[in-house]
Amino acid sequence: MNCSRGKRVKENITAMYARKNFGRLLDKTALLGESYVIERAGRPMAALVSVSRLEDLQAGGVAMGGALEKLIKKIKDPKSKKLEKAIAEARSAAADLLL
Repeated sequence: MNCSRGKRVKENITAMYARKNFGRLLDKTALLGESYVIERAGRPMAALVSVSRLEDLQAGGVAMGGALEKLIKKIKDPKSKKLEKAIAEARSAAADLLL
């Protein structure tokens, strides 16, 4: 999953590591465009991304929401298998936009 600057999630890090190294992680995120998934007890809890990446994600989410609404209007039966498949495809495409 590539972000707009061609960077990928660098690594998953623990919440404790993030706490101890927050300044360095913040610099790498802001200056180098690196992204991190922060885990607690082995479960992803949050992500650290640059402001520009966050703005890209928010803009993409708005665009995806509008596209999904248009798709729902085009499909006559909103509970159809076609809609379920289209939603799955839209979610997959949205996931590709993320980190």
